[in-house]
Amino acid sequence: MALGKEIGSFSLKITSISYVEDGGTANCDGTADNFGTVLGTLTFSASEPGAQNGTLSWRGQAYLENGEVQRAVGEGAFEALGNHKWRTRLVITISDGQIFASDGLLDLAKRSLTGKNLEWS
Repeated sequence: MALGKEIGSFSLKITSISYVEDGGTANCDGTADNFGTVLGTLTFSASEPGAQNGTLSWRGQAYLENGEVQRAVGEGAFEALGNHKWRTRLVITISDGQIFASDGLLDLAKRSLTGKNLEWS
């Protein structure tokens, strides 16, 4: 599969973070182009505390302006960029059948997750 052109951007605020031995979860609230309001949970896992990379999963819902609700499931990975910032990359599947890639920046100091969504073909 190849990444295509950008199909939109997203900007999410991290509202809470919970940690467990091998990772944790970040609850997010914000907006995404073509999806409206987005609420979801980003789950991260690493092989050891302080690891510089690991796996990610996303579970969320989008509340479209037309009243529709779409569920989203994603799987991917993260890598440290330094200074409490991580790059996130996920393949997202939407309940209507859409599949796209997500390329983001998780910034703990700003408690934000921002980035772009890309065609996946």
